[in-house]
Amino acid sequence: MDYKDLMDSLFFNTDIVLEDMQKGLTNHNYLLEMNNEKLVLRVPGSDADQIVERHHETLALEAIKDADIDVETIYYDEISGYKVTRYMENALTYGECQDENKIEQVAALMKKFHGLHKLIHEDFDPLKRLRNYQSQVQHPCVDVSEFAWIEDSISHLNNPKVLCHNDWVDGNMLFCNQRVYLIDYEYAADNDPLFDVMSFLSENQITDETLRERFYAVYFDEMNDQIRKELDLWENFHNYLWCYWAMMMYESRREDVYKDIAMDKYQALMQKNQA
Repeated sequence: MDYKDLMDSLFFNTDIVLEDMQKGLTNHNYLLEMNNEKLVLRVPGSDADQIVERHHETLALEAIKDADIDVETIYYDEISGYKVTRYMENALTYGECQDENKIEQVAALMKKFHGLHKLIHEDFDPLKRLRNYQSQVQHPCVDVSEFAWIEDSISHLNNPKVLCHNDWVDGNMLFCNQRVYLIDYEYAADNDPLFDVMSFLSENQITDETLRERFYAVYFDEMNDQIRKELDLWENFHNYLWCYWAMMMYESRREDVYKDIAMDKYQALMQKNQA
């Protein structure tokens, strides 16, 4: 069943208008207008099952359903990955938002999210995920073999796990109506919360130390040298992990955007670890 047939069967309404929103990397997102309502329809890419664990998303959505963190979910199907959410009029991504205090708003949101102390009893397992991505890269477009030491560097980290989002990219934070929402839980699973902290900082290329300290001042009750050291390790791992992810995606889809991401992550690794 394609997405139009699905919507017809769900809402018994053939008068549906779909508009490609041109947003998202692994999914196709459509603005869906029906019954004078605006919704967002997510349709996964054909290779999505190789990338995400839909059952983890199901568990995460259930865990946070009463926390007022996500936008409203109208429909979600674990098997297909189709999802319908409420459209947020005039919503801005992190990069689009011009509020000078937006970094503090994200820090407060993340602190609230982790402060729920939810567990779904499914681990993100960064190293296992890395191995999966590595196994699917047959022709790497960049050589990151010199950074293999990063794998061992995080193996000893054992902070208590909580439900984490694990994918704080620009488009997964929506600023609207004087608040910020965290959306798209495809990578959500139990993990070290410091992974989320560095997901946000690295994915949004926040390298300015003043900005980072502003984030830390809100998120952490107390910052110390050990936390800084572990964040440093996670920053390297993020660039290493998502470089492999991007190379995997490039081999699967042959879309240049993934090659560009791989190069960006490689350059971030080089810059951070230059002699």
